[in-house]
Amino acid sequence: MIPPSTKDLMDIADSKYAVVVAVAKRARELSEDFKEDENYRLSNMVTKSLDEILEGKIKITI
Repeated sequence: MIPPSTKDLMDIADSKYAVVVAVAKRARELSEDFKEDENYRLSNMVTKSLDEILEGKIKITI
């Protein structure tokens, strides 16, 4: 996956730190769901949560 540009992230929220916090929270939620999976990798959860935020499935509220 090609990482999104800072411009794309700034379209989602006014602060890049808000995006980072939202991605981290969502990755933690996903990791709790997949903890029992033997193919579990935290980096995959971060990528998946970032994709969800970029697609608009998760909204960032400040």
